Amino acid sequence: MWSGVNKTAVLKRRIPFLENLNTNLIAYPSSIMLSIMKTILSIQSQVSFGAVGNTLATMVAGVMNSDIATINTISLIAHPGYGIRAGGAINDDDMAAMLDAISALDLWDHIGMVTTGYMAKAEQVRLTRDAIDAGKAITPLSVLIDPAFGDHGRHYNDTSIAHAIRDQLLPVADIITPNRFEASFLSDIDITDAASATTAGQALLADNPQMSAVIITGIVQDKSCTDILIQPDHIRQHHAPRLAHNANGFAGGGDLFASLLSTYHMQGHDMDVAFAKTADQTARILSYLDKQKKRDVTRQAIAACLKTI
Repeated sequence: MWSGVNKTAVLKRRIPFLENLNTNLIAYPSSIMLSIMKTILSIQSQVSFGAVGNTLATMVAGVMNSDIATINTISLIAHPGYGIRAGGAINDDDMAAMLDAISALDLWDHIGMVTTGYMAKAEQVRLTRDAIDAGKAITPLSVLIDPAFGDHGRHYNDTSIAHAIRDQLLPVADIITPNRFEASFLSDIDITDAASATTAGQALLADNPQMSAVIITGIVQDKSCTDILIQPDHIRQHHAPRLAHNANGFAGGGDLFASLLSTYHMQGHDMDVAFAKTADQTARILSYLDKQKKRDVTRQAIAACLKTI
């Protein structure tokens, strides 16, 4: 594979955070390099206009020079904030066939991480769990679950989806990134502040011993919004000012967070660093858009804010 190739130059071009390192990259631990070179499989929604789900995930991947493969649980003309629904969920048989084809084509060895977001039906949760189990039987996989079933006190869809995510996806997750509402539902603990969020995160870790990190986002208090990382032996908080114009946040804000986090994780950052970078950059991007009174996350905003770091 590497015959006649300047390995350091190639890897530095593909891995933005290593561009300024003056070192021999081939000396890096093989587990880190394999993780960096592999693809993220992202299973979530897709829209033609606006930016949520896989539409947003591919924007982040493009800006950060990472590889991503997507399977869309639903395809819509735009996210619900536009006030019109046009499109629909993928057929169960088609989704099953696509996921099964990953094994049939011997593609699991090319995948280093599976991320999930919005599920349109409970059956999609089962199919996703089956695929993750199949992949893990072939190769080590990191699994990030963004529950994406509700916010602001309401479920986006039938509550059976939330129950299925709790029962079927959390037991195979390494990392989960629920918002305040979702974390309250999953833990059965009312989250009102950072302290109660920490309690909820610790309860979720106790219920799912394979899980290494719970990140609860969007804990709004007074004039600030807090994201909190809870690990078995470590807790870290990130605070940002509340948005002036989009008081309820941006559609896709959680998807942006999960996409940045998964990319940094795949690049070999430990979770504390990945969380710090993700929380800071998500806040920067959303503040940048809010000041311009935009309604959607854009690739241009992602690129502009990441270049300033």
